[in-house]
Amino acid sequence: MPIISKQHGNTLLITLVILILFSILGLSLLSISISGMSKNEIREDNIQSQDLSEKGIDRITHQINSELTKKIEENNGLTRTNFINLLNSTVNKYKCTSGGSIADSNGKTGSYNACIKEVKPTFEKNKPTVENELRKSIVFESKGKSGDSTKILLTEIEIGAESAPETLKYAVGTNINDKDGIQDGEGNLYLHGGVSVKGDFKVDGNIITRNFGYAYLNGEQWIQSLLPESIPSDGSTNSKLVLGKDSYRLTTNTGYNNHIDRNTFTGSTYSRTTDMKNLFSGEKVPKIVQRDPVISPIGITDQKANFFLISGEYYSTGVNKIPISNVNKSSSKIIPTYTERTRECVRGFLICFEYKNVDTEKESGSFEMNGTNRFNQFSTIGSLELTNSNSTFTKGLYVGGNLQIGNNNTTYNSNNYSDITLDGPIYVKGNVNIQGANLKSNVLLYVEGEVKIQYSTINGKPLTDGKQGSLIIFSKGQIKISNNSVNQDNPSQIKGFFYSEQDLEIYGVGSNIRIEGGISARRIVLNAIRGRASDKLFTGATKINSNDYFEGEVGQKTRESRLQIIYDQEIIETFSNLKQPEPIIYKVEPPLVKERKI
Repeated sequence: MPIISKQHGNTLLITLVILILFSILGLSLLSISISGMSKNEIREDNIQSQDLSEKGIDRITHQINSELTKKIEENNGLTRTNFINLLNSTVNKYKCTSGGSIADSNGKTGSYNACIKEVKPTFEKNKPTVENELRKSIVFESKGKSGDSTKILLTEIEIGAESAPETLKYAVGTNINDKDGIQDGEGNLYLHGGVSVKGDFKVDGNIITRNFGYAYLNGEQWIQSLLPESIPSDGSTNSKLVLGKDSYRLTTNTGYNNHIDRNTFTGSTYSRTTDMKNLFSGEKVPKIVQRDPVISPIGITDQKANFFLISGEYYSTGVNKIPISNVNKSSSKIIPTYTERTRECVRGFLICFEYKNVDTEKESGSFEMNGTNRFNQFSTIGSLELTNSNSTFTKGLYVGGNLQIGNNNTTYNSNNYSDITLDGPIYVKGNVNIQGANLKSNVLLYVEGEVKIQYSTINGKPLTDGKQGSLIIFSKGQIKISNNSVNQDNPSQIKGFFYSEQDLEIYGVGSNIRIEGGISARRIVLNAIRGRASDKLFTGATKINSNDYFEGEVGQKTRESRLQIIYDQEIIETFSNLKQPEPIIYKVEPPLVKERKI
């Protein structure tokens, strides 16, 4: 009996020990679980609070950009001054110190509150001391709160508009205006023969190339050449090609006008290809990149108010009316006049026995400007012809009719052309014809009509800083450039940009042109060969007819193109220097994140 009692006592003791051990273990596991749950909640709160702070940044930047864009669209564009005022007032509205913020609260996840902590100026590219008032570098502060966790995110973002249009960012760019429906060849880029392009392409339509250049020489002529050449910008491995549709190679001679008017390219005449090596010569062919289409209108007619001095019967204040010839009025607003003499009868009945001359001052008509002239602002409701002239328009020239630059000579001999130097921004209501001119320019031209440049040599005007002046043309009508620096081995050196809302066509077959800047239009057609062209026979020449000799195919492989388009980043700065003080802003750039830290 005592032995049995002892065994029952040991069993009870062991049971109690095990019970105590399991209780301790259970409590430990419960404590660990509760601690883990707490840590998970803290971790979740940390993640959610950071996400909320980021949402606050996204929300406030989107809100500011939306307000700027809406105001621009409501007014169909804003002047530079009005956009700067809008940008400043919008930014001030959301400053932390003024109580402005974007906030949102959700009971399940938490809340955020975002505002502007600091506003910094931005500066022009290549000019670190010149402020760009169209853009601000903004430091946003966003507080995200979830549970007991609060995260503060500081993010620096650039907001505002570019000082130059999107169009100026490419060496060659074609555009489609969806509002009008696709027109003949709209958005297409045609590169015929040995055209040379250095820089990037934007082609909203199709790109079509061929190893023949085209010229009209007593009839249509396709002249043996090489495929076009694509050269990357300095620092790039390959040029970039933003391509909206397809790429083709023209494989045989065809009717030129029908060819460039096409929207579809089917049949044996065209070969569709995605390999850029089939479309361009050399190893460094363009690389196709994806990008959302950007429409950046120039707003040509919106610039008229900056130039126009005349309105019906009334004149702007401070306008002088004078004849023009060797005029120095560098601080005056000028309207040109001329004297019209008529004869009036002062005595007679049925038959006049005595006449007198009556002189009447006229403002409308055609004016000719020559000699050396300096104006602040010049405006005429008539047409204007510039011959043998060195003329400067500090704040602009307005031509209510057509503008003729040169003596209209139609020979290839530059000795027969007028020597003309032209400086300043110009607005032309009619057409512009540059013909028979040895032109040295530093000009920004807005044109409502068409532009023709032919039988001329064009170079930049030497500037005081040692640089060369530019020729920048924005035209609502088509632009055609042909028969310039013909038979010459050295090209016209044009530093500038050509933009057309219609078609742009340039010839570098007999002509020899080097454009440092870029080109953009609804449709672009470029025709060129490489090497020499002459109206006299030379070694290695291919004879087209008795007056036209061109470099043979073999010789072209080692010579430069007679049509070179070379993108120049400085064209944006040049545009900014030449433009009127009140350009029209049409679009807000996407926000650019510069720095972000928690």
